[in-house]
Amino acid sequence: MKTSFKIFILCLVAHGIAGCNTDIIYQEEQYKTLVYLLSGSDNLFATSYTLNEEEPVRYVSIGCGGSNSNEKEITVTLEPNPEMLDKFNSLNYNYEEEYAKLLPADRYEIASYTVTLPANSDYHYARMPVKVRPLGLSPDSIYFIPLKIKSVSNYDVNEQKSDLLFRVAIENDYAQQLVPTYYAKSGTMTNPVTVLSGAKLVQPLDSNKVRMFVGNETHSSTTTVTDIENLSVVVQINEDNSLLVTPYGSMEVEMLDKVNGYNRYNPELMQGTTKQRVFYLNYRFRLKRADGSFSSWREVEERLIRVED
Repeated sequence: MKTSFKIFILCLVAHGIAGCNTDIIYQEEQYKTLVYLLSGSDNLFATSYTLNEEEPVRYVSIGCGGSNSNEKEITVTLEPNPEMLDKFNSLNYNYEEEYAKLLPADRYEIASYTVTLPANSDYHYARMPVKVRPLGLSPDSIYFIPLKIKSVSNYDVNEQKSDLLFRVAIENDYAQQLVPTYYAKSGTMTNPVTVLSGAKLVQPLDSNKVRMFVGNETHSSTTTVTDIENLSVVVQINEDNSLLVTPYGSMEVEMLDKVNGYNRYNPELMQGTTKQRVFYLNYRFRLKRADGSFSSWREVEERLIRVED
C-alpha cells in the first residue's frame, strides 16, 4: 500500500508539473508581442479622400499585439509591395480591364515609411500619414497602395498581417465612391414620354461636380466605358446652389428653364421633421450616333432625393 501511495503521489506531482508547463507555453503564445498592419479581411483597408481638399491626409495604422504593453521601443519600416496587388487581381478578376490599379506615384506622398511605437504605450499602435492628390481620380477605378513590413527593431511580425492593400477612394459633399451613393429619382422625359423612377447612382468627380446617367439608364456588371461616355452627364453645383448640366462624353446638352425652381440644389429640404438633399434638374440632351449624326432632343424634368442610411 505504501508503494502504491507513493506512486500515486508522484503521478499527481508529474501531472501538475506538466500542467504548469502547458500553462506557461499557452501564456507565452497568448501574450507574445507581435507587430502587424491594421486591416480587414484579405488584408484590405479602405479609406476615402475628400475632393474638397487639394492634399487630404489619411493613415496606415501599425500595431503591436499582446495583452501587455511592449516593454521596448519598436521601430517599424514599411515598403511598397506591388506583388500583392498582382496576386489580388489574379484571384479576383478574369480580365485585365477589370483589374484594380496601382495608385500612380505622383498621386500620393508618404514622407517617411518608418514609424516608432514608444515603449509601454497605452495605445499599442502608431500611424503613418498618407497624403493623396485625389482630383482627377476616376470613380470607375479601384486604386490601391500596396505595402508590407520591411523590418522591425524589436519583437516579431505577425506574418498573417504583415502586408496591406491600402485602398484610396474619393468623395465630395454630394456623393462618395467607397459606399456608392444613390438618389431616388422622379420626373419625366420626352420623345417618347418616359416616367423616371427608381434609384440613380451619383458619383463624385470634383469638389463641386458629380456624374450620373441620363434618364432611366443604370449601371450594371455589363456597363462599359463607352456606355459611361455616351450616356452620362456632369452636374456642377455652384456656390449659390444653382446647377449646370454638361456632357460627360459625346452627347449634346442644353439647359432649360421650363419648370419654376428647377436647376437648383437644396441641401436642407424639410419633409416633416426630416432634412433631405435634393437636385432639381431641367435640361435637354441628344445622343451622338456612330455615323456622327445626333438623335432627336429629349427633355428632362427630374428630381433626385439622396438615399440616406
